[in-house]
Amino acid sequence: MKGRFNINDKAGIENFIRKVFDERLNNAPEVLDLVLDDMADDMQTRSMIYLTNNMSVITGTLRSSIATLKEPLKKTIGTNVEYAPYVEYGTSPHEINASVLIKTPDDAIGKWVYIKDHPGSIDKPYIRPAFNEVINNFEDYVKNYYP
Repeated sequence: MKGRFNINDKAGIENFIRKVFDERLNNAPEVLDLVLDDMADDMQTRSMIYLTNNMSVITGTLRSSIATLKEPLKKTIGTNVEYAPYVEYGTSPHEINASVLIKTPDDAIGKWVYIKDHPGSIDKPYIRPAFNEVINNFEDYVKNYYP
């Protein structure tokens, strides 16, 4: 919005500022929803990249299951894969009675190994770092709509 007025016209300046402020407030919920949509999409993408980069992807099930539910002024990013929290937060040592597919940097395919006493697994966060990156760049998302 552009306006021309005399620098000495105090009332004109105040009216201009009030008009700009009112226009931005009137569309604030819609703009905020667009900003949150952009942030949610970016967080979903970054989460998938973190899963790939931290060697958590064996079959791709977890990565491909990350989805975003978009409601007005509310965005939910997550997965319905039952082992997702164990990848994000790791596990302590525990007993299991099953074969486990183990993938190492030297073995991209992995090997099935029967394990009874599992030593636990380190955390390989993918949601938390993506969330932190997006939140820390909030101003950049807003600038797209209010340059």
